[in-house]
Amino acid sequence: MARNGTSLEAAHASVKALIAEKLSYLVPMTIIFMVGYIGLTILAGFAKGLMGTRIIGSVNLGFVLIAFNYLLSWVLAIVYGRVAADKFDPLAARAAADISGRGN
Repeated sequence: MARNGTSLEAAHASVKALIAEKLSYLVPMTIIFMVGYIGLTILAGFAKGLMGTRIIGSVNLGFVLIAFNYLLSWVLAIVYGRVAADKFDPLAARAAADISGRGN
């Protein structure tokens, strides 16, 4: 465990950097997902005529937007996984080392 004030300050700074980096990605990704999910729900409830517009054969706009919503979820998950591996994991390792006192 970090014992002196300098080590505690370094650990605190490392954790703050990790949280700030995570928030810089998670807030926009959450907003994108929520707008898509809530937007689809609102369209399904209030724009039934628009959602029933046929695109190809029996496939309508509602089916296309639902498929897009699933695709968006997968894309956001994959992007988060890559960002976590590239940016969050090294910051977390640095914070853990600073907290344990090995980061000096």
